[in-house]
Amino acid sequence: MRITQEHLDLRICDVEVNATNTETYREFIQGSEEEFELIPKNLDDMTEKQLNEYIGFLDYLWEK
Repeated sequence: MRITQEHLDLRICDVEVNATNTETYREFIQGSEEEFELIPKNLDDMTEKQLNEYIGFLDYLWEK
């Protein structure tokens, strides 16, 4: 599924089938940035492609 700017403040479990994460996409991203000590990105200025790539990168970090 492609995530858009409109999805940032929706809960992940309300958007993705079989998801159990109750955080919003924005909360997930900000929490991940804190956990992995990343410089916070300005999510509202990202393109849809950049946003999806960044979420994919963060998912990858959590899987390690």
